[in-house]
Amino acid sequence: MEFDKTVESMRKELAVCTQTRSSDDIPWSWVATTMARLLSEHSSGVSRTVLLTELEAQWHQIAMGEVLQIETLRTVAPFFNRIVKPPQSTVFGLKIDSMQPIPGTGIWAWRVSGAPEPLDAGGAKNAGGHQRKRLAETQIDAFVHQRYYPMIEAHEFAGFFTSARTMFATSLWMADRGGGSGGQPVHTLLPTTALAFELRIQDDPNLPDVLRPHTDEKLLHNVFGVRFAGGRFVRSSVPAFDADQLWCKIECIGEPTSEWRNGRLTSYRCIEGVLEHEDPPVMVSINLWGEDVAVARLFKSGYYIGLVCPVVKPRAPDAPIEAEFGSQTITFVTCSIRRKASTAAASQFSIAQNESGFLDYRRYAHRVQLCQCRKDMINLTLIARIVAVSENLPYVDSAGTLDRYAVRIDDSTAVRDMTLWGELGRRASRMLPGQLVLLFNVDTGEENGDVVLNGSNETSTRIFNVSEMTCILMSSALRSYSFLASLSQAANRYAKVCIVAVEPAGTHICDARDRLGATMLVHAPCHRRIERRDNAQFSGRLDNPADVYDFGCPSCSIDIVPIEDVVSVFAVRIRIDDGTDSVMAQVTPAAAKGILRISPAQLLELPGQSEQQGMLLVPRGREIVVSVTTFCEPLSTERELRIDAVCEAEDVGMPSVDIYN
Repeated sequence: MEFDKTVESMRKELAVCTQTRSSDDIPWSWVATTMARLLSEHSSGVSRTVLLTELEAQWHQIAMGEVLQIETLRTVAPFFNRIVKPPQSTVFGLKIDSMQPIPGTGIWAWRVSGAPEPLDAGGAKNAGGHQRKRLAETQIDAFVHQRYYPMIEAHEFAGFFTSARTMFATSLWMADRGGGSGGQPVHTLLPTTALAFELRIQDDPNLPDVLRPHTDEKLLHNVFGVRFAGGRFVRSSVPAFDADQLWCKIECIGEPTSEWRNGRLTSYRCIEGVLEHEDPPVMVSINLWGEDVAVARLFKSGYYIGLVCPVVKPRAPDAPIEAEFGSQTITFVTCSIRRKASTAAASQFSIAQNESGFLDYRRYAHRVQLCQCRKDMINLTLIARIVAVSENLPYVDSAGTLDRYAVRIDDSTAVRDMTLWGELGRRASRMLPGQLVLLFNVDTGEENGDVVLNGSNETSTRIFNVSEMTCILMSSALRSYSFLASLSQAANRYAKVCIVAVEPAGTHICDARDRLGATMLVHAPCHRRIERRDNAQFSGRLDNPADVYDFGCPSCSIDIVPIEDVVSVFAVRIRIDDGTDSVMAQVTPAAAKGILRISPAQLLELPGQSEQQGMLLVPRGREIVVSVTTFCEPLSTERELRIDAVCEAEDVGMPSVDIYN
C-alpha cells in the first residue's frame, strides 16, 4: 500500500517542520485523513511542498486550539501566540499555583497554569510528554471574579485555593492590566464565571499522583453532605454549610436554544441530572440562561456537578427539582469516576476511555490494523482493500426502513465485515473489489462473537477512495511507478503505460444507439447495473430505454428506478504496455471517460458503427499514467486488473526515483 508509505513519510517530515519531538506526537490518523481530504480537493494535482505546507498550517491551528481536537486544553500557552488565539469556546483545564491581592486595589488574582492530565489520558507516558509538560507549566495571572471572594474567607473553604486546586474554565479573554516594568505588558485573564472548581476523591484510579495528596472528601461531606462509596455518591450527613446546595449526577445536556424570558429572546440550555444519594433518587433540571449557558461546555453526561447558592424553585414533595444559576452561584465538578483502563489499553499511546467505557482512538499515534480491532472502539481510522460490497439489506423496525450495506475489507492482517448505514452505504455501494479506501471515524461492535465495524453519516464516518484519486497520479512526488510485470496478485499501484487498444466490454442492457456494446445502463446513485422488471430480456439494446421500459436496481433494493436515474456509462476494456508486459485490464466508467476524452452521451450521438469504432481507435499509442488495481473476484483465484483512475503522462511532473515492486 503505497499510500500508507506516503502518509508515514509526510508524518516524519511534518514532525521536523513543526519541531515536534517525535512523529509519534502527530497521530497517523490525522495525517492520513487530512492528506486524503486535501488530495480530494485538489484533483488537478498538488506538489509535496504545498501539501506539507497545508499540513503544517493545520497542525499549528490544532496545537493552538483553533481547530481543537482535544476536549480540554491543559495549557495557557495559546494566549501568548501572536497569530492564532484560542476561540471563546475553548475549554481549559487550569491549576491555581498561587493567589494574592493586587497591592492597593483590593482585587484578587490567581496565578494559573495547565492542570495535570488524568492518568487514563495517556499524556504523561508517551513520547511527547515532555513537550506537553513544558507547555502546561506556562503561567499567567487571572483576575478572580467577585463571586468567589466569599470563598477566600469562609472557614468551610479554608485552604481551598492553596491545595493544587484545579478548575475548568471557558469564555476566557486576555488583556494587559498595565503597570509592567519598562512599559512591558502584564498579561492577565479577565474575570469569568464560566468556570467550575474540580473536586477530587481518593477512589478515582485516574487521579494524577501530584494531586492525590489533595482530595476533597471533607469538603464534600461538609458542604454537600455526600461521600463516595460502592461506585456512587451516597448521603453522609446533613450538610454543615448554611446555604442552598445541590449535588447531582448529570444524565444529559440539552442542545443550546433561545427562549423568551422577561420579554427578551435569551440563550437557554438545560442540564438534566439525578440526586443519586437521595432515597429514592430525585430528578433535577438545571436551567442556564444568557451568559451562564457557556458553563455547559465544561460538563459531560456522567459528570457530577455541585452548585452552592443556586436559585431553587418551590416544588411539590414528589416533583423534580428545578434550579437555575443566580448571581452568587458557585459551581463544582467531579469528572466521571470509572475503573482504570486495562493494562493492554493503557499501554497504547493516547487512547482515552470515555464515560461510556468505549476506547477512543481519535488521538492514537499509530496506524490501527484490522487484526487489532476489538469491540467497543470508536473514532478508528483504517486503510484497507475492498473485498466485496453487498446489495442493499434494508433494516426494518417500528420506526421505518433504513438502508444497510455490508462491506468486507482486508488489510493483509485480517478480514473484517463492516456495516454502512443510510446515505453513506448508498455512496459506498459504488466501491469495487480491490480498491484501496481510507475509513475515518469507524466504530466497532460484536455480532455472534465476531468483531464488526460500523459507520454512518450520523457518526461522521467518511470514506476516501484512494484508488480513484487523480491528484496522486498527477503528483509525482507522492507516488512512484511500478512495472506491470511485477504486479502481485493483490496490489494497488501506479504505472506509466502506452495504450495498445480499447475494446467494448458491454454485456448488459444498453441504449440501442450503442452500435458496439461499449456502454451499459446503470442506476446513477450506485453505478450498478439495472435490470428489466419484467425479466423478458436480461441483456440487449433497447430503443429509448428510459422512456419505454421499467427498470429495477437489485443493489439498492429499488423495484422502480426513476427515469432520470437511468444513465449510460462506458463499459470498455483496455490493453496497456509498459515495456515489461502487455496486459488487458477492466476500466471504471470514470477512467474510461478520461481515456476516450468524450462522454457516453457524445459516443451515442455518433450515427454509425464505424464512427463509434473510430473513437475507440483514437487513444491508441497515447501515453498515460494509471492507478491500477489487481484483485481476485469473489470465489475466484484468477487475477484481474482494473484501471481506477487515469491522467495524461504529459500532465505529470518529475517522476519519482523510488520503485515499489
